[in-house]
Amino acid sequence: MEKVVIGRITNTVGLRGEVKVFSMTDFPSKRFKKNQQVLLVSENEDISFEAKILTARKSKDRYVVTFENILTLEQAERYVGFQLLIDKKIESLPKGFYYHDDLLGCQVFDEGMSAIGLVSKVEDYPAHRTLRISRDEAPDVLVPFIAAFIKDVNIKKKEIVVKIINGML
Repeated sequence: MEKVVIGRITNTVGLRGEVKVFSMTDFPSKRFKKNQQVLLVSENEDISFEAKILTARKSKDRYVVTFENILTLEQAERYVGFQLLIDKKIESLPKGFYYHDDLLGCQVFDEGMSAIGLVSKVEDYPAHRTLRISRDEAPDVLVPFIAAFIKDVNIKKKEIVVKIINGML
């Protein structure tokens, strides 16, 4: 089954294996809950680890999470930088919400339907998500994934229409 990223472990908390997780989902209370099965995956190495969430609580802009098999600070330190993935469920997301993987590879057009490039990455920032658009022989363009800039998303056609302002390109 296909997996989706819901967060990244950024640091440890305390001595009992708790970790800080930067949420990369629009539904954190649904994703970070007791007994949620996750896959911890290293971005740099070919290492993955199945784990079950024991506890999760919001703390400022992060979640503090404990896992069934990570009980000490030393164990938790090994997983800093790991991503948390869950099975991608075929569920209808609310209007305006998309899985990151579904946005990757979409052709991006301006409002006049002139091609700009392809979505190469969806970047999560505290303020909002941003699309990184790769262009042929030109620098990447960053477009905030907010209503002011995103005019239309068609996942079936793999097309996104964006509003371009002066200085963006």
